Amino acid sequence: MRAALGGFFIGLVVATAGVFLARPLLVAPIANQVTYRFETCVFGTPEFPDGDIENGRLLRRALMPVRVSTRFFNAQFQEIKEATPPGRYGAVVRLDFGGGVHTDRFVTLYRTPARVRGDVVTIPITATFPAEFGIDPAVVQKQQDEIGSSVQNLLIGYETSRSPERVAILLAGLHEMRPGDPPVALHDSPQTRNEAWWYELQTRLGLAPEYHYLVDLPRGYDADPAKRWPLILFLHHADASGNDLNLVRNCALAGLIHRGKEVPAIVVSPQRPLAQQWNTPALFHLIDTMAAQYRVDPDRIYLTGVSAGGDLTWDLALIHPERFAAIVPMSGESDPRDAARLRDLPVWVFQGGKDPYVPAALASEMVDAVRQAGGHAHLTFYPDAGHDCWDEAYSTDALWTWLFAQKRGQPEVSTPGMPNP
Repeated sequence: MRAALGGFFIGLVVATAGVFLARPLLVAPIANQVTYRFETCVFGTPEFPDGDIENGRLLRRALMPVRVSTRFFNAQFQEIKEATPPGRYGAVVRLDFGGGVHTDRFVTLYRTPARVRGDVVTIPITATFPAEFGIDPAVVQKQQDEIGSSVQNLLIGYETSRSPERVAILLAGLHEMRPGDPPVALHDSPQTRNEAWWYELQTRLGLAPEYHYLVDLPRGYDADPAKRWPLILFLHHADASGNDLNLVRNCALAGLIHRGKEVPAIVVSPQRPLAQQWNTPALFHLIDTMAAQYRVDPDRIYLTGVSAGGDLTWDLALIHPERFAAIVPMSGESDPRDAARLRDLPVWVFQGGKDPYVPAALASEMVDAVRQAGGHAHLTFYPDAGHDCWDEAYSTDALWTWLFAQKRGQPEVSTPGMPNP
C-alpha cells in the first residue's frame, strides 16, 4: 500500500513537471477551463466584491502558480476603483499562468443603491407552473410563500452574497430601461444589452473575441474585378464547435461546398470555440470585415444555419433585421414575441417532422408569428426527416433561386418552387 501511494505521488510530480515543460501546449487548454467567481455579483457598497479562482488553492498547490489581476469599469467604459452610483459595472479579470499563457474573464456586476439583506427584504412572488412540471395547480397556489422564498434566494441569496452573474445581468438591464419601454424580447433583453456592452468595452481594450472561419469564393470571382457578389453567413451546429476548421468544413452547407456543390456567392463559415457561447456583436463585425475585404453586394447579404446555428440565424435576424436580404433557419427555434421585427424580411424555414431536439411545432410557431405580423415566412416540412434535414434542404434548387432573388429592403420576390404562402 505504501509503495502504491509512493508511486502515485511520484507520478503526480512527474505529471506536474510535464505540464510545466509542455507550456503552452498543455497549460492553455487547462487555463481556458479555469473558473473565476466573485463572492457576489450584486453588492451595495462602493467597494467591489472579492473574488478568486474556483478551487484556487488546490490549483496553485498541485499544478502551477496563477497570478490574478482585476480591472473594474463603470457603465461608461471608464476604469474606476470604486463603484459610486448604482447600476452596471464590469470586471475584467486576467489569469496569468506564466510562460506567456493567460486568459481573461469578463464578469458583469451590479451595485444596488443600498445593501440588500436577504434575511430582511421580502420579494413577493406569484407563480404558476406549466402542466409539464406535474405539480397540482392547487398545491402551487397554496405554496406561494415557499416558491417566493426559493426565487428570492436565487435573486439575492440567503444574505447578499453568492448571487450569480445572471442576476446582475438582469438587474443591470432593468436599471437601464425606462417605464415607457415595451416588454422586452430577444433584441433588447438584458442578456442582449449585456453582450453589446461587453463587446464595446472589449473592443476598446483590444480584447474583442474573433472567430476562425472558412471563406469559399464562387467560381468566376476573379474573372470580373468589378462584379459584386452575394454574401452568405453560414452557422454550424454544436458538433462542429472547437478549434479545428475541418469540423466546419464537413458540416451541412460548408460540407456540400467542400464536396463540390457550386454556390454563386461568397460563403463565410465561422467556428464557435468549445465551451463558449456565440458572441452576436462579433458576428456582425465579421460580416463587416468580409464586406470590406471581398467584393460583396451590400444589399444581398444572407443568413442561414442549422440546429444551434438555426437558432442563431433567427436571433441575429431579430437583433438586426435591417442587415439582411433573407434568412434560412433550419432545425432551429427562437422567440416568437419578437416576430414583428421580421415582417419586412423574407424567411424560409426547413424542419424535420421527426426531429427529436426541436419539435416541429416550434418551427411552425415562429413561421405563424411572422405571418401574423404581416411578414413573409415560408416553411418546408419534411414529415419523415429527423434533426439533420439540411442536406436535402440545401440541395433544393428552388431555395437558391428564391434566396438570390431577394434584396435588402425590397419586397419579397416570388420564385418558382417556393412554398405558398
